[in-house]
Amino acid sequence: MSPKLQISSIDSYIDETIYIKVIGCTANTKVSIHASTYDEAHKQFHSYAAFIADDKGVVDVSSQKPVEGTYDKADPFGLFWSMDHTDSKWGDYYQKSSSDKVSITLVLKVNEEEQETVTIYRHFYREGVIKETVQHHQLKGTLFHPEEQGNYPAVFILSGSDGGMQEHAAALLASKGYTALALAYFGEEGVPKDLEEIPLEYFQEATRWLKHHEYVNGDVSLIGYSRGGELALLLGATFNDYQSIIAGVPSAYITPGMKNGIFAPITSWIFNQEALPAIKFKYPLSMMFSTMKNWLIKKPISFSAIWEHTLKDQEKTAEARIPVKNIQSPVMFISGGDDQLWPSSRYVNLMEKTRKNLKKPYQDRYLYYEHGGHFLSFPYSFVQLPANVFMQVGGGMTMTFGGTKEANADAAKDSWDKILEFLAVNNRK
Repeated sequence: MSPKLQISSIDSYIDETIYIKVIGCTANTKVSIHASTYDEAHKQFHSYAAFIADDKGVVDVSSQKPVEGTYDKADPFGLFWSMDHTDSKWGDYYQKSSSDKVSITLVLKVNEEEQETVTIYRHFYREGVIKETVQHHQLKGTLFHPEEQGNYPAVFILSGSDGGMQEHAAALLASKGYTALALAYFGEEGVPKDLEEIPLEYFQEATRWLKHHEYVNGDVSLIGYSRGGELALLLGATFNDYQSIIAGVPSAYITPGMKNGIFAPITSWIFNQEALPAIKFKYPLSMMFSTMKNWLIKKPISFSAIWEHTLKDQEKTAEARIPVKNIQSPVMFISGGDDQLWPSSRYVNLMEKTRKNLKKPYQDRYLYYEHGGHFLSFPYSFVQLPANVFMQVGGGMTMTFGGTKEANADAAKDSWDKILEFLAVNNRK
């Protein structure tokens, strides 16, 4: 019998654990498994792990530690989250937002000779879920709901500073029994190009529409990430319409708007035709010199110094604080202690102190991942996809968002279970 891959499922959901074994090897032989996939920008990502077959000629990826490879612990997901961009020194961001399945090719090698190639497919939704394009008045998005007629709790998915829609995340939630809307509010055809002067009334209209959808039981929750997390908290503090709110690496402050992907001195949000106040950045000279130096020597750049400098003047930033005390529903906050985009753990700690001093306590949850970076949880991170730390942003510049692939993957796995639990507790089914 020649060596071959034994995989528990060729077709599976993206969050489903699959078990990979190698059978038919000679005892104590070194074998390696190579994984590769492409993101939606057609960038190739690759990982590998080498193992020593046991005395029965078997390798069990879920329980064996690799002797070498792109990860170094026994982990059934290791070949997935440790994949990195093959054409970049530092790695690059894995782009995924559509609900299309992900194809991953596994190649088995023994003594560097290829033995077998198997392609597996990881799905966000399958049969039993309906996908619909939403174009209702000014609203634009993609809705996913169970095919079976019924009333289900609803969830909004709010994207971050990249705009567009997180369709894959909404599809996965629909597979769990929710009616989920990936809502576009900028960066997509039919909505504003940039994150500037977005009226909160747009989201209020979307909430009303979703509450009365034939596949919704009236419960609507929010999930937002990064700028979307900021928005989710702002909406919760403005409108008493939500059963629960999940804010991934959010800001505690209203952040300035963005033009062409960079911060600009414009407002992000307006309400009742009035601009909501945002913090005003202060750029320390040391940070400017450091940025220039790192760009010249091709070293990843962190934006964390901007926030540390800006937040020193508490009086000037106070008016931009999001009034989380006004949120009348349970909130789950998720943060990374090594977040290099902005200090999400510091922000969440500030908001935790505010929320815990309320006269009426809510069943909030606070997830702090000490070694995690900015991209560490759903809807931007899935442990079965390449974990993100760096991003190529053009002009030869690389940004670091903090954490490590391993730490971000561990946080993604742990937080996903807790997100599902939080939604289940706070929504009627």
